[in-house]
Amino acid sequence: MLQVLNPIWLFAIGGIIIPLIIHLWNVKKGKTLKVGSISLLGESSRQSAKSLKLIDLLLLLLRCLLLIILAIILAKPLWNSINTYKTKSAWILIEEENSKEIYSNFKPEIDSLAGLGYDLRYFEPNFRETKIDEIQKENTSTKDKNEAFSYWPLLDLLNVKIPANTKAFLFTGNRLNKLGNKRAEISFPLIWKTITAADSTNSWLENAWFQESGSIMATIATSSPTATTYNTETFDPTIKNSRLTLNFEQGLAKLNYKDTKNKNSNSLTIDTTGIKIAIYTDKFKSDANYIKAAIKAIKTYTSRKIELQEFSTKNIPSGQNIIFWLSESAIPQQIAPKTKILTYESGAVKNVRTTLKLDQNTSDSEIGLYKRINIHENKTGDFLIWQDGFGNPILSQRQEKNYSKIEFYSRFNPDWNELVWSEELPKALINIILSKNNNPKIHELDNRKVSETQMLPIFSNQKEALADKKPSNSTDLENQFWLALILIFMLERYLSFRNNLA
Repeated sequence: MLQVLNPIWLFAIGGIIIPLIIHLWNVKKGKTLKVGSISLLGESSRQSAKSLKLIDLLLLLLRCLLLIILAIILAKPLWNSINTYKTKSAWILIEEENSKEIYSNFKPEIDSLAGLGYDLRYFEPNFRETKIDEIQKENTSTKDKNEAFSYWPLLDLLNVKIPANTKAFLFTGNRLNKLGNKRAEISFPLIWKTITAADSTNSWLENAWFQESGSIMATIATSSPTATTYNTETFDPTIKNSRLTLNFEQGLAKLNYKDTKNKNSNSLTIDTTGIKIAIYTDKFKSDANYIKAAIKAIKTYTSRKIELQEFSTKNIPSGQNIIFWLSESAIPQQIAPKTKILTYESGAVKNVRTTLKLDQNTSDSEIGLYKRINIHENKTGDFLIWQDGFGNPILSQRQEKNYSKIEFYSRFNPDWNELVWSEELPKALINIILSKNNNPKIHELDNRKVSETQMLPIFSNQKEALADKKPSNSTDLENQFWLALILIFMLERYLSFRNNLA
């Protein structure tokens, strides 16, 4: 298919009207004929000596071609040919963890692909080959949850190891904690299908701290495929508890938690330090008041040592646990390292009539959402915390180079939503403030699922995710047209010279 880079030059083709006009109006003078007497000539014998016929039609055609080719050369011609690229082979990759359940869900597709002679491999660092009989016998125990076994790092590794011209068919689960921190970038065709594990819940100890009374406050997370919720409860070490126990190791107080339902357990050191919170605002002064009131309620409820400061300048001291950046201005680099920052995202404001959904037990009440900031379609890598009634992110978390960024696509203002008037605000912020996770690495027991769109890697070299579009090759035709121009010009000069001699 012919394509030009500078199509405006094609208007120069209209120049062919010049040789056409010259030929149409070219007058061939008649010869004078001398006769002895004009008495034999009647009035009706008067004829015009002009000829309206095209003279030297071949010359006219050549001169028009010269102008057309010159216009095409100036327009920079290219020839795009569709690459008939086809994969010579394919790999069928199946997640080793829960491979039996995955195979059961995609049995017809995997059997069909295997019947075509494609390699069946485990989706693990060595991508070792396996067979359907082995998968069916596989005892699905929990594998090493190392970062090296997460989906995105494995796709980066697969991008290096998969042979050229090979397509990958990938079958895995869709748990958020299996993705990894950095989205993969690949250059091979990929079809990725996922399953959601059976609806089950896991619990773990997220945080614990001493109160002034000597009792212990503990935050326990409970996760299902749809949400991870947090409950804060008081633990009295003097009273026997089947789930929580206190012990001392090397002078440190540790709280042990046992999930009696799923027989999971974990422990952590009880936090004895305070929490430093900074609020920066410029034109959103009223928003800061709502945040301060919520933090005061959290301090009263948890009996935590919380140090709160408000700033109207960007000179915020280092060592803050979290900064509420209630501004649309850029975050200075000097305050970012090792800090969790909740920031107002800037962009076009969209009026909506929907609800705000919070990821917690108490989010059943209807919280109206009236305004939000539009999100760029090419924005990727976010971990959803709050969403609107349509499933669009309202609060999401991403890991920047030196800090954890929590992006808020609304405002803490009653003109934007009803959250600031709701008792849900302190309960929603407590998980952000007290959580020890200052990066989006998800707990290994987190059961939340993630959409296939969010899981997809970045496809480099403009290759599409499912290889639906065939790449094209472009060939520069400028030299060929120059050669044609020279040949036609030489032929035109020859014919014109010969015509003059005639």
